Amino acid sequence: MTMTNLMTQIAISISEVMETMFYIPVEPRSCYTTLYESGLIPDSQLNSKASSSNLNNIESAKITFHGIFSGEIVLIAQENLLVIMTENFMGEERDNLTSEHIEGTLKEALNMLAGNTFSKLDSQSSFGLGVPEINTSDILQNDSKKNSYSKEPLIVIDTMDGIMGIITRIE
Repeated sequence: MTMTNLMTQIAISISEVMETMFYIPVEPRSCYTTLYESGLIPDSQLNSKASSSNLNNIESAKITFHGIFSGEIVLIAQENLLVIMTENFMGEERDNLTSEHIEGTLKEALNMLAGNTFSKLDSQSSFGLGVPEINTSDILQNDSKKNSYSKEPLIVIDTMDGIMGIITRIE
């Protein structure tokens, strides 16, 4: 299993999940980038001394997996995209949505992404998935010395409503 094969399956799966479950067409970019080169975080926030608490237009969740190899998948999305995903998924108007609804949608999207990916990756192997959780780590720290994700390869997914990114780590 190569990281490239895993990342390819993730890109295919996110397209299927977003279009089927959230009614949002997506376009994965053809090359990998890093979090700070992706456009997920506005330049004005990257160039400032903003702390992660000031980057409230970005949400992140992670899920662990284990099987013939183990690791984690992190899904990062702009808040405006998450609101639209939540509206489409729940069939609710924006005014009726809470932060819990939006976080729940992010975690469910990640769970569906991981499940779809591993079901296609190796039908002969078994993978266990952890419970998706909101990523409260330092993922959005501007200081790359404090951000353990800053140099990880990132798949960038463009939509008409915003950008999302996926980081995968294999242990």
